[in-house]
Amino acid sequence: MAQENQISVSFTEAEVQTVKDAITTIANVLQGKAKSLTPQQRQLYGRVKYEKEIWIDKVKNQMDTNPEKVPAYIDKTEFDADYTAHKQLNEMLIGMEQQLNLMQDTNLLLGYDLDNAALMFYRTIKVAATNNDPGARTIYDDLKVQFPGGRKKGESTPQP
Repeated sequence: MAQENQISVSFTEAEVQTVKDAITTIANVLQGKAKSLTPQQRQLYGRVKYEKEIWIDKVKNQMDTNPEKVPAYIDKTEFDADYTAHKQLNEMLIGMEQQLNLMQDTNLLLGYDLDNAALMFYRTIKVAATNNDPGARTIYDDLKVQFPGGRKKGESTPQP
């Protein structure tokens, strides 16, 4: 039975370069603006999710409508800048997340296809090595390192 391929896709060198250039462009725009956190640092900060976004929008509206009520210890200019950047990043993240998910799903399917074909080849070589097919033992010995556990006791292994 022939292998059932889940996906068939290819990219030209120009397409790959275009994506790499786009990533470089994004990295250049974010240079000095984006901050990287360690996993431990990420635990220190709460995420602003949908309900909180709505609340923050309401707070911003109230602060804009009632500037006299904003306490002096809140830097309203910085709040407004953070608010704008947060909204802009959210919009960019949604677009990038969609593309990243597409790329990850495609890569998952490609990896699945590759693994299935590789296992089929390996099993064929293993049988050929068992049957003393010339050259098959060398190929089998090279490939079997992927499975270091080997066979359980009592199971037969290919003999040259």
